[in-house]
Amino acid sequence: MNFQRTVAIEEPLISIVDAGPLFRERTLKTSVLQLDELTGGLHSGQVNLFDSDNSYSTSLLHLLCVRAISEFDEEVVWIDGGNAVDPYGISSICKRLRLDKRDILSRVNISRAFTAYQLVTLIDEKLQEQVERSAPALVIVSSITEMFLDKDMKWMESHQLLRRCLERVAKITKEHETISIITNNTHQPVRPSPLLTNLLYEHADLVLQMRTQKDGLLFRLPGRDREVLFAPVPWNQTTLDEFRGDSDGKDSAYLPLGA
Repeated sequence: MNFQRTVAIEEPLISIVDAGPLFRERTLKTSVLQLDELTGGLHSGQVNLFDSDNSYSTSLLHLLCVRAISEFDEEVVWIDGGNAVDPYGISSICKRLRLDKRDILSRVNISRAFTAYQLVTLIDEKLQEQVERSAPALVIVSSITEMFLDKDMKWMESHQLLRRCLERVAKITKEHETISIITNNTHQPVRPSPLLTNLLYEHADLVLQMRTQKDGLLFRLPGRDREVLFAPVPWNQTTLDEFRGDSDGKDSAYLPLGA
């Protein structure tokens, strides 16, 4: 694929209008009890932002990817802006949930970006086509701010291009009723500026903050005055929550910090 430099524009790309009830409503849960009770699950037609200061959000993406495919028997489209996709991580979750890893991996459509302009091209020009072709239940854009922290990019250009990406994801989410997740965790030592972070918040229907604490992870829904402290356990240790069983009779998952 040949990527072209994308020209930033100031005008909003779209104006989203409520088109009425969803054709098909889906609710995707992580099977992490504390988190699902906090959020009530992720819903179709909504953009969900995972605002995280740690790698746990990436582990959740792998888990949600597997669960979306197994529960809805549909595909996943994943645009990877931070080299976050780990096939071995997905395979280990499949093993833990007793699922066929080959079947799951074959239905994850991955596109990687290595520059901000490639990321913009994938979202602005290719995402619609891919969603129409594969009809996914879940759309993921991981580490969306990673590329826009390049010191060679002017701040105004970063701001305009990120806005363009977010508007496109929101438009596709509403039109195709996908469950969409965006993450802003980055491998760079510099965190996104407050103005870039505010853009993410403005375009999200649900924001889930994940903050590292001494005794675990703090999950918070900003603006809703709701939070829960989550204490992950090592991989070789199990919890009673894991065997409570979901409505379909499957065991729940329990991802440790740093998985």
